[in-house]
Amino acid sequence: METATANKHKLSLLPIISFAVAYLLSSGLQAYEAPYNIPVFRDALNKAKLQFPRKEQRDFGEFRGWAAANFYLSGGRYMTFKARKRYKNRIVRSELRFGPGGWRVNSKRAKLLKSEFALDKPRRIDQITILQIHAKKPSYPPLRIVWLRKHKGLNDHLWAIVRPSPYHKKIHYIDLGKRPNNRFTRVSISVRNNRMQIWLNKRLRTTQSLSRWKGTTNYYKAGIYLSGKKDVGMATIRYRLLEHKT
Repeated sequence: METATANKHKLSLLPIISFAVAYLLSSGLQAYEAPYNIPVFRDALNKAKLQFPRKEQRDFGEFRGWAAANFYLSGGRYMTFKARKRYKNRIVRSELRFGPGGWRVNSKRAKLLKSEFALDKPRRIDQITILQIHAKKPSYPPLRIVWLRKHKGLNDHLWAIVRPSPYHKKIHYIDLGKRPNNRFTRVSISVRNNRMQIWLNKRLRTTQSLSRWKGTTNYYKAGIYLSGKKDVGMATIRYRLLEHKT
């Protein structure tokens, strides 16, 4: 008699348990930990919005207690971005855009982006954009920090791709070295007085003129941007530091 009563109570609880599980899975609030929980990321997230081609997009500063399958805290300390490219000739991203306002390259005050990231080597992806300076009108990037599977005879390297002018297609590739396996890379970018400087692991790697971008409004981006026409696969990157200062 007691066993039958216990079983009856268990059956009556099943709909409640099922609903609770479904809610947690759909909301993603408990399935993943929020990067905002870590104080080191809060200032950057308060200045950023998450761009992703689905409902997981977040507006500026709306990250308190929020995470999803493409943006979450891993290992209790790493802000992690994931993006899966399922079809060729498509662009997929999971990246932060800093703002809401932009800045000019001729600013007398340095516009800074500091980052430390570890990129997992993907199997079926040939290029990943990690950091960007992006302009408005014309909408081109003066700078992209990218990983390329193979370029100029070098395999598995990080590159700075600089576009000196918004009115010409010519771009410059600057080799930043081989992607460290299971180790973090520190990349810092500064723009001031029409000049851009890039530091790699606290050493100045290059100085470039951006004077032809004078008059454009720009903003920094960080995360994952997959634009390879033939690429189909998954990319994952972890940040242990991300700071944006204007």
